[in-house]
Amino acid sequence: MRKVTQQIKEAFEQRKAKKVGNTETDGESVWLHGNKIITRDSSGAVMATLAGWNTPTTRERVNGITGLGFHQVNFEACLNGHIVDPFAWFVKTHEPHTTMQVLPPTPKSLSIS
Repeated sequence: MRKVTQQIKEAFEQRKAKKVGNTETDGESVWLHGNKIITRDSSGAVMATLAGWNTPTTRERVNGITGLGFHQVNFEACLNGHIVDPFAWFVKTHEPHTTMQVLPPTPKSLSIS
């Protein structure tokens, strides 16, 4: 695991804000280059996405922080051996090697001017 990933993981797990290079967390979500890739909902479930960027760095951050198993086969984003939509959100379940696609997280607040 890269040093930046370890530092952001520790801050996210402790629910503390931290910014290291192009990755930052407010303790509830993690952003890479301004794209939200990980978030925690009100129940504590951690959800992750590649945010459309199936890159080695995005996969390394998501996998290192969440323990999910994103990888690439023939330029396709995969999770647990299955091709997935790189824009979809996933949550790790309690079953070994099992994940579930979920709806995108809802915004915490929405103001319309």
